[in-house]
Amino acid sequence: MWVLSVVLLGMGGIVREKAVGTSSLTLALPVSRAHLLGVRVGMGVLQASALGVVPWVAVFFLSSLAKRPILINQVFSYVLLLVGGGLVYFAMAVLVSSLVAGEYTAPALAFGVVLLGAIVFDSWLRQFNVWRLVTGDFSIDRSTYLLSAHLPWTGILASLSVAVLMLAVSIIVVQEREF
Repeated sequence: MWVLSVVLLGMGGIVREKAVGTSSLTLALPVSRAHLLGVRVGMGVLQASALGVVPWVAVFFLSSLAKRPILINQVFSYVLLLVGGGLVYFAMAVLVSSLVAGEYTAPALAFGVVLLGAIVFDSWLRQFNVWRLVTGDFSIDRSTYLLSAHLPWTGILASLSVAVLMLAVSIIVVQEREF
């Protein structure tokens, strides 16, 4: 559900406004296109982080109330894997929405990339599969079903680096595009 939500958070923007015909007001504002996209991305990252933190905090408190507490370091690790590893999905959605105009085309293409990426990476490049990184599959102890103390920091940092790269490409695309 989180991946679905962040892909939808990445949709929209000035390219969609141009397709609908409402971009002239946005482009008349006294700010650059890069600033507009930067604010949109910043708010999206904050919202994606909140979507990752709030459910896990709720699970932590509810499990404590039910007298079956989850360790706080487990909650922190899951949030870190989800948000740190999964922001690449948000960045991919922003990139797709910067390249493709259309209210339904961009989300359909973005969800197709998520699904195709999960299949391709799981089949041939399993160690680089972001889906498995986000779900904690690389870090789970199969005997206790708890996350191990060793998180895949290289995978998280690689995912964040790819996300930053895709967001930078999105800014370049929007700046170069004719509206």
